[in-house]
Formats: sequence, C-alpha cells, structure tokens
Amino acid sequence: MAYFLGNPSQSTIADLARDDVIDILKSRRKTGIKAKRIQLSPQTLIDQTWKRFSEPIFQKPLAVLPFKPAVFNQKPHCSNNLISLDYNRAAQDCRQAVQNVVQQCTRFNMRYRDEWDLDWDLKRGNGHCLNSLGEQTFDIDEQVPLGCKDEVPRAVKRVSEIFQQPTFLKRVSGDDVRQGDLGNCWFVAALTAIANTEDGIRKICVDYDTKVGVYGFVFYRDGAWIYTLVDDKLYLKSPCWDTPSMQRDLLQRHCSDIESAKESYSMIYQTGSRSLFFAHCKDQNETWVPLLEKAFAKVHGDYASLDTGWMGEGAEDLSGGVTTQVLTSDILDAQEYWDTRLSRVNRDFLFGVSAGVLEDGYGERDGITEGHAYVIMEVHTLMSGQRLLKLRNPWGRREGMWKGAWSDGSREWTKEAQEELGHRFGHDSTFWISYEDLLDRVTCFDQTRLFLDPRWRCCQRWMSMPVPWESRYQNAFLVHLTMDASPLVLVLSQLDKRYYNGLHGEYSFRLYFRLHDENGGRNDFALSHGSYLMSRSVSVELPDLPRGDYTISVKIAAERDPDAKSVEKTIIMECEERTNNEKLIQVGSAYDEAHSKVGAHMDHRGSLNHSPVESECRASCSTSTTFDDSGSESEDKDGAGGRQPRPWNAVCVVGIRIYSKDEHLQVQSLDTRQ
Repeated sequence: MAYFLGNPSQSTIADLARDDVIDILKSRRKTGIKAKRIQLSPQTLIDQTWKRFSEPIFQKPLAVLPFKPAVFNQKPHCSNNLISLDYNRAAQDCRQAVQNVVQQCTRFNMRYRDEWDLDWDLKRGNGHCLNSLGEQTFDIDEQVPLGCKDEVPRAVKRVSEIFQQPTFLKRVSGDDVRQGDLGNCWFVAALTAIANTEDGIRKICVDYDTKVGVYGFVFYRDGAWIYTLVDDKLYLKSPCWDTPSMQRDLLQRHCSDIESAKESYSMIYQTGSRSLFFAHCKDQNETWVPLLEKAFAKVHGDYASLDTGWMGEGAEDLSGGVTTQVLTSDILDAQEYWDTRLSRVNRDFLFGVSAGVLEDGYGERDGITEGHAYVIMEVHTLMSGQRLLKLRNPWGRREGMWKGAWSDGSREWTKEAQEELGHRFGHDSTFWISYEDLLDRVTCFDQTRLFLDPRWRCCQRWMSMPVPWESRYQNAFLVHLTMDASPLVLVLSQLDKRYYNGLHGEYSFRLYFRLHDENGGRNDFALSHGSYLMSRSVSVELPDLPRGDYTISVKIAAERDPDAKSVEKTIIMECEERTNNEKLIQVGSAYDEAHSKVGAHMDHRGSLNHSPVESECRASCSTSTTFDDSGSESEDKDGAGGRQPRPWNAVCVVGIRIYSKDEHLQVQSLDTRQ
C-alpha cells in the first residue's frame, strides 16, 4: 500500500515529477499531518516497480579488505605479445621463487612449510584449506560411526612419510590419474587430457626440489599466467595411529604386540597413493597428481572450491587454451567435425564429453555415467572405415564404462582390430566406442583449442559493464586488424568467481557478443557460440578474417539469486565478531586482486552515475519512506501489501581476448554508458 498526504487524484499522482514527489513527502512529513491511505492504480504500481530496475545506480565494490586498497590499473592491459612471453615470465618467476625457498631451507636445515599449511589448519580445527568462505563442505568435527566411510580427511603427512620410494614426474601418463573423494571430475579429466599431450604436465610444474619439499606450478587465470608454491604435505583418509579408530582396534586384537599392530596399520592405511584422500596416481609411489591438485586448490583458496565444474574450464586453466562447448545436436556435418576437430586431438585440441547434463540426469546410458566428464584420449579410423574413439573415466576404476558395441569383450572385436589399436581387455577406466554411438549417447563436447604454434599472439582488454534488467547489445570494443586473411579466436569472459568463492554476490551472468564492421552494419561477421552450460566465457574461431576495423557488441544477461547474499552483506556478517578472520582475508585478497583489473574504469563510471539529484532520488526510491496514522515511519511495502523488490544493481567485469598472428592488431574499449 502506498501513501500520500491529503487527497490527490490518481491523475495528479501519475503526473507528478519524481523530484516533486520527494519534495512533497519531505515537507508534509515535517508538518506531522496524518497520512490517508490511497491505493495507487495498477499502472502506477507497475511503473514504480520497474523504476527500481531502471535506475542508474550500478555499483560494485572494488576492494573488500581494510587498509589494503587494490592497486588499480590506470591503463588496462592491452599488449599484443606472443603468448609464450607471458607464460615464460610466470615460469621464470616461479623458478626463482622455488630457488629462493631451497636456499633458505638449506641454510636453516629445514623442510619447506607453506603458510597454506594443511596440517596446522586441520589440527586447529579451522578447515580453511578445505572449506570455502561461509560453507562447510567438509565437517572436520563430525564424528563418524564405526564402520562408516569417513567423508573428511583425518590426517596430514609429508610425502616422505607416506611413500616408501616416492617419485615425482618419473612416469607421466593420463592413465595414471585417479579422482579422489571430491566431486572435481572436471579438473581430473582436464588433468588427464593435459597429461596425454607432449610435456603438458611439465609445462605446469616448472620447478621443484623433492628433498626440501617445495613444488612450483603455473596456472592460467583471467587472461594471465600465475604461479604458486606448495609444500609436500597431503591429506590422508585415515587418522594417525594415536587417534582412536575402528581399524586400530581391530589390528590390536589380531596382532601379537603393539609394535606389530602399529606397523601393519601404517602399511595398510597410511602408505602409498591408496591412502590419500584426494586425487592420486595409480602408481603407489608417484606423487605428481596429488601435488598438482593441491596447488590448484591453493590458488582457489580451498579444496571445496574445486567441487563441480566443466572439463573445458579446467583445460583452459591448465593450458591457456580456449574452450567452446558444442552440443552434439548442433553439429551440422559429423564427418567434417571428425576431420577438422576430433582427428586433431592432443595436437591442436583437447576434448571432454558429458551425457545427460541438460536433463540433470544422474543415471547411466549403457554404462556411461550421466553428469560426469569423460576424456577423449585417442581417435582412430580402422582399415575397415570404422571410426572409433578411446575414452577414459577419471575415476580410474572399472566403473562408469561403456557396455555397448566395441566395449571390452563385445562381438565387434577381432584379433586384427585389437592389434591395430593395441588394445587389451580389462584395462582400468578406458574403453573404445564408435563415433555414431558417442554422438547418440553424449550431450556435449568440451572442445579446447590449444595455441602451440609459437606465432600466436594475445591482445586483451578488461572493463566493467552495468547490466540492465532487460539485456541488450552494447558496443564495447573496437578491433583494428592489419593482417589479411588472419586466423582469429575471440573470447569474451567474466572474472572467474571460483577464486573468491563466498564473495561472488547475488548475480550470475551469461555472455554474448557479435562482431560486425566499424560502422555497425546489420551484417554480422560472427556471433559468439552459445554456451548453455559453461558460463565463464563464450568464443568464436574465424579461420580467415579480412583486414579492417571491427566493432564487438556485447550483451550480458543477469539473473539474481534471491537467496544469495550481496558482497557487502557477506563482509558485514563475517566481521560481526570483530576477530581476525583468516578465511575472509584470504578470499578478500583474491577478490581485490581480480577486480583491480578494472578499478580505474569502475571509479570513472561510478562518478558518472552519481549526480546529487540521482543520489537523492535513488535514496527515496530505495527506501520509499511512508507514514502510518501515528506519524511514524512504516515499512517499505507496495500497493498489494508485499515488500517491494530491491533495486537492480548488476555489474559485470568482462574481458575480451583476441588471439591472432597479427603483430599489429589493436583493441580499444568503448564507452558503454547509454
């Protein structure tokens, strides 16, 4: 119910300018005159409701930590360098950091202990290395009944304490990767695919020292290579001997003495890859998988942040490539897709497949698990003309395996076919399937383009864009291409919120773009490939674009989660106890670092959006102060007696990345304020 003082007519209310309404409310409020309830017309109520979705109040916090303002880039990164230069710079910084740690540890005769300390965090009962901000995926205080599987790690030990003859990168193969007790098949599948390429893993782990226990890794985040160091501590499934457990009690009953029971316990429950809680190697002494996964969890803040995702995004993070998600129902020519894409697996592309993801399926399709990522390891056309693909399940065990034609032991196999493919039955987690059956059973391909040719360059720009409730295309970037018939890969992405999980706010976004000539002609040269599942980025690949000037128009569709907390509300809640919140500092630092890409641009837009008149109108609109019969302020309600919607305040940070072989290519950001 809306209120006005006196008895104005409905037409008068509709005709009053907004500033006049504010002035009347303020003056009448001072007089103390009692308000009479007047129900507004339906159209007026609708108009007032929509005003909250069209006010120019777009704001986004730039920094969330006190006394540590983000260093904003006054000139957004727009270099058109060779891709290899950015990688080489990060790899060299990582090598230098590793060597510095080795020198310090050798000088003081100490093993390396990372500040991101799994052991100390678990023993203190914090769980910051396991859980995201405001969530408790792993309840480390939960008491599990005897005989039940523990769903949280119960101990931490160093590599030298877990493995009898530990090795690192001695044998690197996609067949050696096994998923642990975390729903991160997307990452493990991507790791499997990278391990299937030449030196793929060695490009990620650039330096290490097994004696000191320090390992340096590089990853691709938001258009740039970053590095991190980790120590050699890993989570174990079972508690240490001194902690009461059913396993310890059973061994004590059956062993002749305590020392024998203790030794047996260590060999069975705390030795080798099988004792690890998270991802591990099939080889009981190889350590590259759990240490790489640990480094990936560290840069994201915790292991829980790796739960659920898309293999294509994991492949981007590990390779610096660009992923396009292709629905099988959208493939126009299956033979052409085989010839130009699938046949180049492990050379120019990586592929993952998933089934049932559009139907939220969690069953199986002739053995293929729905809602689960599989890796395409190899493709082959038999001499008979039969097209086959070799897939691997990142679980690393004989589950979730294809049971149809060309599965192990099926009648299609002949001695000649086995010899041609070098296949043996019963191999853990891998199987062959025909191209026709694959297209019929899976929903989508995660197709990741690799940039292995040293001539590839990357030019990028980042900016903040206000997102209106009704999404529309806005001219955002201008591209100057000087090389004729140049291959081009365009990627529009938003900041990866997985890095600051818990501070992602109320809004989620979907991105779209189109490329057209500089004059904004109606004919588009290219449209972004629709991404119905992956939302972090959209892309398009053009084999030969003529030289010239082009405009990239961007459309962002926003959706507000009514149950999610805004960034500012989360900060307030986390600071209520006024104690040192280590997790908030960690996640807040990641948030500030991400948004520093566009700090100067967002400050400029903020000043444009906040004139004194707009601020007063916005304050009035957002609170809509009314009066009850006693003259006191009443709650913000609409004419139907319900609470009015919160003002729409969606802002998205987006970046355009253009990969080409044109050394003179340029990109400019345009003013999107309309």
